[in-house]
Amino acid sequence: MITLFYAGSLALLSIILATLTGRRRTQSKINLGLGDDFGLLQISRAHGNLLENAPFFLILSFALEMIAQTSSITIMVLGDIFLISRIAHAYGITRPEATSMFRFLGTAGTMIVLITQTIMALIVSISWLANNNWGF
Repeated sequence: MITLFYAGSLALLSIILATLTGRRRTQSKINLGLGDDFGLLQISRAHGNLLENAPFFLILSFALEMIAQTSSITIMVLGDIFLISRIAHAYGITRPEATSMFRFLGTAGTMIVLITQTIMALIVSISWLANNNWGF
């Protein structure tokens, strides 16, 4: 159920970013691609980057929560860091020149969470495989 909260929260963030992207497309009259509009590039990348990272987070979070039975506090801490990181990244990438400490912190937080989840998933799965004749 914890992962469901983050799925809903990330979906809401995605809807917001999609709406902002659509609004920018309307303002710039660019229906396809990015044209020469730097603002469209920024908001489009904020949305795209969320969509590139959120599925891995959600899949790993769900597996760790349900299959590995990782503690609720661990799932929530990783989820909070990921959600805050994605908001920070979206804010940071849409600043002038797309350079911001928020963008850096958002990217770093995202990578820390995904790397942590990946290591946890590999430890749990390799342990299970080793104890169960590698699945045979």
